[in-house]
Amino acid sequence: MIGALNWWLLLALGSALGTAGADAVIKRFFSDLSPYAMSLAQWLYALPFLLALGLFMPWPDLDYTFWLAVSAALPLELAATLLYMRALKTCHLSLCIPLLAFTPVFMILTGWVLLGEALTSWGLAGILLISCGAYLISLRGEGRGLLAPLINLIQEQGAILMLIVAAIYSCTASLGKLAILHSEPVFFGVAYPLGFSGIMLLGYPMSRPRPGTILWARFKTGVLVGAFLAASILCHVFGMVMAPAAYLIAVKRLSILFSVLLGGFWLQERPFLPRLLGAGLMVTGVAAVAVGR
Repeated sequence: MIGALNWWLLLALGSALGTAGADAVIKRFFSDLSPYAMSLAQWLYALPFLLALGLFMPWPDLDYTFWLAVSAALPLELAATLLYMRALKTCHLSLCIPLLAFTPVFMILTGWVLLGEALTSWGLAGILLISCGAYLISLRGEGRGLLAPLINLIQEQGAILMLIVAAIYSCTASLGKLAILHSEPVFFGVAYPLGFSGIMLLGYPMSRPRPGTILWARFKTGVLVGAFLAASILCHVFGMVMAPAAYLIAVKRLSILFSVLLGGFWLQERPFLPRLLGAGLMVTGVAAVAVGR
């Protein structure tokens, strides 16, 4: 029992580190490119790692609901990815990534508005903590007044884009859960990224300028970012077999803290301390939301 617990926890932490590492490398070495080229750098170099597993993976019986859910999710995933890369290009890593903590908030709010689902005390506490965290990460030395951080956040294009991404992810998360229920976790965790990689490659002939030469010239860093992304996906996939998804996702949200640490120490983004404290509150809020579900 202890061994199994350690393994899923290590895999969840590995997934969090992989996500944060991929974002940091993309921000550091590829943010001079277009959002499409930035995204292609991740998925093109992650493709060999995913194919290595996908070729030997058994296919479950797939029904109409699975294909419908995947067909609805993939266009949303494409839009979210391009907006995600645009946010990384224009905004500090330590400012925009923590805003992904709003994804479960949007899921709670849509359930309340559209389905009439009751808001639990844990869910309300989580929303409050995430909102307070967003306030802290927006603090700047030159701002005055209680509303200054909120004004700073609204004026930051990358932050607004990442909030839109969080809203889209709240939809794709539900579609992904539906697809998993009509397949199985390991298959979906590998097949879905492979399908998305194919969509990214289909867009290459339409890209202007075509980024192939530039991406090849950055082969070493490309392999690094691809390895980080593939590690995140594979750790997530195998972790889901060993632990409930809610536990795994809650630990994986530590990627927010890891991104802030990488942004502060490696990319020298400032201010550091308010963003670290804010990210800590947001991760705690996500955990509270997970407990209340």
